[in-house]
Amino acid sequence: MRLGDQRYRSRHVREPVSTLTSGARGAVLTDSGRGLLSGLRFNARLRTVLLSTGGITAVGLLWELSVRTGLLNSDVVPPLSATLVDTAQLLALPGFWATVGQTLASAGLGLLLAFAIAIPFGLALAESAWLRRLCTASIDAIRPIPPIVLLPIAILLLGGGLDFKLSLILQGALWPLLIQTSYGIRSIDPVIMDVSRSFRIDPLRRLFLLRIPAAAPVILSGLRLAASIAFGVSVMTELVGGERGLGSILSVAQSGNNVLRVYSITIVTGLVGLVIAAIFGRLHHGLLPWERVGR
Repeated sequence: MRLGDQRYRSRHVREPVSTLTSGARGAVLTDSGRGLLSGLRFNARLRTVLLSTGGITAVGLLWELSVRTGLLNSDVVPPLSATLVDTAQLLALPGFWATVGQTLASAGLGLLLAFAIAIPFGLALAESAWLRRLCTASIDAIRPIPPIVLLPIAILLLGGGLDFKLSLILQGALWPLLIQTSYGIRSIDPVIMDVSRSFRIDPLRRLFLLRIPAAAPVILSGLRLAASIAFGVSVMTELVGGERGLGSILSVAQSGNNVLRVYSITIVTGLVGLVIAAIFGRLHHGLLPWERVGR
């Protein structure tokens, strides 16, 4: 009996110890794996930042050296150093940021109009096959037309006011949102919708609880693209139509043959566009944090 008890204890007492040890090892491996994965992600981000910074620095040095050595005409392309100094002076002007705000306000209003039209219309196109057949030909005919092509017609019909700007911004920003919304809704797995119908979930709840959340990544990608387009078209309409904004001061600098100021305004406009893209990218990841899992 004692030998049997000893064998019983050796089997049943040691097994929990072995299990705990293996579990601890698994936990250690898991923690180390997570640390290694985090380190790899950090190194990848650092590498991307260094490569981007190195590329920008190389282009800047090439620009400066090309002008200083006479490869580029300084009357047409000013040195980068002088351009950066003038850009800093431009940013310090009292009314400059109000001018930037006017461009952003018109772009934001046009984007809001595009969103208000594209989302419900895209949902309707995704839900209705006959509506898609009715509208596909018209959409395919109008969508490829660049807003700049419609400039003369818009000026004749609307003049050079806010309506003129909004009509062209709408033409540029509407279609990415509309197409992405319709595609995102239609790309949902039919099995999910069949399961929701089997549970007798009403169509309105299916729309807000299943369809829109599932299509949100595609819709937000379209929104990011539409925001960049809205800003670019806003600057373009100000450049041609004379409405106050970044485009109008760019037109004044160009007509006054102020080459340095033209480059400075162009640089600021590009930076504002990058900030807009970054903001909507952060919005995308902030509203949909689960998309970053596994990246």
